Amino acid sequence: MPTRRHLLIVAVGAVVLAAGAAASYRALPHLVSDDRLRAAVMEHAATWSGGEIRLPEDAVVSSHRGGVLTLGNATFGGSFGGAEWQIDVDLIEARVKLVPLLRGEVKVERLTLKAPQFRLVEHDASAMAALRDLPVDQMDLPRPDGEVIVTDARFVYEGPTGRRVGFGGVDLRLAADPDSTGVLLTGGLPAGTGRLDVQGRLDDPAAVLSRQGSDARLVLRRAATTETAGTPPPQPRNDVPAAAREGQVISAVRRIAAAVGLTGMGPVAIEGRVTATPRSLGIADASVSFGGLLAEGDLSVALAGEAPPFDQLGQVARGASAAWRDAAAAIEAGAWRDAPVALHWLEPLEITLAARLRDSRLAGQSVEARRIRLEAGDGRARLDMDAAGGLGRMQGGIALGARSPDGPPRVSVDGRLEGVDMGATGRGLLTLAPPPLVSPPELPEGTLDMHIGLASSGETLGAIVTTVEGVIRADARDGSIAGTDLPLTLEGLAEGRDIMTEEDGPLIPSAGRTAFDTAQGRIDFVPGVARVSEFRIRGPRYDIDMRGEADLGIGAMRADGQARLLAELADDADRSPIVDLPFGLGGTLAAPVVAAGVPRSGDDLTSVDASEGEVE
Repeated sequence: MPTRRHLLIVAVGAVVLAAGAAASYRALPHLVSDDRLRAAVMEHAATWSGGEIRLPEDAVVSSHRGGVLTLGNATFGGSFGGAEWQIDVDLIEARVKLVPLLRGEVKVERLTLKAPQFRLVEHDASAMAALRDLPVDQMDLPRPDGEVIVTDARFVYEGPTGRRVGFGGVDLRLAADPDSTGVLLTGGLPAGTGRLDVQGRLDDPAAVLSRQGSDARLVLRRAATTETAGTPPPQPRNDVPAAAREGQVISAVRRIAAAVGLTGMGPVAIEGRVTATPRSLGIADASVSFGGLLAEGDLSVALAGEAPPFDQLGQVARGASAAWRDAAAAIEAGAWRDAPVALHWLEPLEITLAARLRDSRLAGQSVEARRIRLEAGDGRARLDMDAAGGLGRMQGGIALGARSPDGPPRVSVDGRLEGVDMGATGRGLLTLAPPPLVSPPELPEGTLDMHIGLASSGETLGAIVTTVEGVIRADARDGSIAGTDLPLTLEGLAEGRDIMTEEDGPLIPSAGRTAFDTAQGRIDFVPGVARVSEFRIRGPRYDIDMRGEADLGIGAMRADGQARLLAELADDADRSPIVDLPFGLGGTLAAPVVAAGVPRSGDDLTSVDASEGEVE
């Protein structure tokens, strides 16, 4: 057994060795030439970039302390396929590995680039062509090692046309997985007036540029406002009206996001096999989860035409931003009819999405989409969906585009709703509306089937509304309508209640709900007019018929109808009405007004029109 003296010698030796290692750790960097230090930095950067990195000769190591060295005002540069690239860095900090340093070798463990600016100037399309033609499948690239950190990074691209596209405020940390080709990434990205936290993994970054792609996982979540990120939060943009930054439109978007479980923006988790080229991005066998939704499928996004990709992406971003800004400002100003509808920004994009939803919840209800397909190209887009769940089943599609390159935007909607629970659906839709001032409205109950076939075109929302053509047909069963108890009101008339007396005053409908067995409706749209050509409700002892129309340009409406109380019979024979109450509907679509006419009963119901139930 070791004696106490032996243990003391071992302990003293360990302390001496540790002290010597620490002293060497601090002293050895000073014994290594600046050329070797610069070479180590370039070698580490090259393993992450996949190519040669050149550091200017005048980039002087400004200080070394322990295992850390710094370079100030460094500039990397070079060319690729006819394009010139340059990286300007205010400060580079490199931490070297201890064990190799004790052997006189310089190996960088972590490279930090503070406030770098990545700049690419392309004089023609040769750089993108060279990148597209890279034989990535056969490339023997060095495996990334250690870490690379960038803080407050900015990216700027200048294309052949001279247009500059850029964005900044990127904080990113890339860490190599020692046991694989995988790379872990964390950081923050600008997102409008806020920031997104990013976490993810690429199993094989080099394979992203190949045909087989790389498995990847990415998690996005909105950064907490109390966090102190490496990059200051972006300042409000003066070119965006206050109405577009916040107000009814933004509030509506927030309510919709909350309805699908996106309160607080996230997290959004994306998994799949990623492939990328200068003009395309694909995610195969993807799984996307956010809030209460889980989607699976494939996505492909490509850029059409010959214009440089960055120019096209800039065109899409600017066009979408301008379309949103102009429409939001008009709506917030109360002139929604003048809100422009612009789709030209879609032209460079070619999108194909084939997906499905499973085990998901929407507005508190289960939903499963068996098919979701989105196709966009040549300035046109179409979305088709087949979904079922707790609210019922929906099949249909929405198409956007124009009949000709110079024509106005065109919108068409076609679809079917089957077995929709009106009460549950209404309560779900209420989550998208502003909170009520007093209490939520009472909603209709029952099961609804509907067919929709509409088309319209125009350069403003007002033009879209006033040029609608098509039809909506609806059938409901086994439900009830809130607001009044119609049978009880009609029974009072049958018992001799006058509509207007000095003693009892005007006729006031009895409060409650009106149950129905069936309800059918049809609305025919012609430019500028919505015509109710059929509206029938049948209950145990009553029926209602109505016809009317609405002017879509000004919102005015007019309709005439009849409500009848039927005699009670023991069998299913036709029942004759015992009370007939005509009524009118007027006002506007936003504020309708109902006016009762003079009821008829007894001898007054001998006319053929009244007995046959015709609407006058």
